Amino acid sequence: MIVTLSKQVDGIIYFWVMYRDGRTIQMYHGVTEQWKLDQDVSDSIEERYTFRRQAKRRLKELIAKKQAEGYRQDDIYGMQPGRKEREKFRRRTSWLAYLLLGLGLFQFVTPFTILPFVVLGIGITLMFLAFISKNQFPMWLRVICFVDYFLMHVSFRQEQYIPHLFPVLSIGTGLLLWFHLRKTRQQMKVEQ
Repeated sequence: MIVTLSKQVDGIIYFWVMYRDGRTIQMYHGVTEQWKLDQDVSDSIEERYTFRRQAKRRLKELIAKKQAEGYRQDDIYGMQPGRKEREKFRRRTSWLAYLLLGLGLFQFVTPFTILPFVVLGIGITLMFLAFISKNQFPMWLRVICFVDYFLMHVSFRQEQYIPHLFPVLSIGTGLLLWFHLRKTRQQMKVEQ
């Protein structure tokens, strides 16, 4: 992850470039017009940590510290941090929402049943969605995905006792996912 922070003082732009590669953070400090100053401002620092999460936490602390000093984070690549991953996650989740809606409606409309292994596969996908979507979905939606996984697993084992459980869960979860994705997409358009 590369982060660029800069601030302008008296026509000179001071900047920090921070790069995290696994457990190592490399930082470079400098100015854009060195010849205007009579002293050398450039500096290079490297910090190593035992664990990746320590390096990630330290990088966040450094960014917050520099922003408190008046630096602003530059978007040098034309994308906000993590935006590409969020878009990929949103695209895959919308396909899952459409699949859930389609399978639920298919089972309500037609006399055919869906194979129990398909139900279990979708349930496991919902379980992974509940755990992977930590920064993407609110807690209530993650809990609903996990409860739906549990109930789909029960319906996989006890299908003859609860015949309409999968279609109801499928349509309900698909609609909740779709409405949430639509709401967040509208918020992103307003921010841009």
